Amino acid sequence: MIGSAILGKKRLLWPVVGCIASSVTIFAEAQETAGLNTNATQWRLGVMGTLSDAAYVDADNSIGIYPLIYFESRRFFFHATEGGVHLYKGDQFTLDATLVIGSLNMDPDDLGRGALASRNVDRGQLDDRDRSYYAGLSASWASRFGVLSAEAHTDISGTSEGERYDVGYRYPWNIGRARVTPHIGVTYLSENVADYYYGIDTDESITGDYSYIPDAALLSGVGVDLAYSLSHDWSIYATFDYESYPDEITDSPLIEDDAAVRLRTGISYSF
Repeated sequence: MIGSAILGKKRLLWPVVGCIASSVTIFAEAQETAGLNTNATQWRLGVMGTLSDAAYVDADNSIGIYPLIYFESRRFFFHATEGGVHLYKGDQFTLDATLVIGSLNMDPDDLGRGALASRNVDRGQLDDRDRSYYAGLSASWASRFGVLSAEAHTDISGTSEGERYDVGYRYPWNIGRARVTPHIGVTYLSENVADYYYGIDTDESITGDYSYIPDAALLSGVGVDLAYSLSHDWSIYATFDYESYPDEITDSPLIEDDAAVRLRTGISYSF
């Protein structure tokens, strides 16, 4: 995927809210404050650094550096980890058909062996949780009251074999060349997705008779995006996201905290 050059020690799960693609969109919004024609074909190249605590058992914070690629036209788009076709693109309402690289994945070696053992989990038997690849629809509606968005996606890779649904709201403030955008959102993970990424099978337990099978989970998150246009071509930004986990996730033996946080910063060049 875009951004495979990760410099941190840990390679952990990260919830859906605050994915890389949304970060690249901040670049686009920052450029809008510089007066670019948003109907024209746009390219952006940049780099993003991340610092995150994903709440996993005995895991270090994750530090990463990712290259960013952004393409936008009247018909097609590609935003770092998602791309697709604009089925309808108006001044206020947009409907897209999308393909998305999922943000959830886990390497058991990143989790503490002793901490897992105390929860009856055998790290040596714990399977990798691979990324899912999703197809679906996304829609957004902009007004003077802010921007509402909704997404519905299903796994087409056979990994989690489940669905995810996202609803969000953001309100951008333009202050000169800067843009400040607080946002809130909720993400629904189907039972299959929650079980694949947070569940435990009996053959992954030490005793061989313990399992954890979560129900579908509803995650909630808040955050703020800061973007600034240095010039007609260059933009910088920073974002902070906080996501709260429901009981279906916090009860998992893989999780030790009830929330995850992420800080991101980056720069992009537009042409």
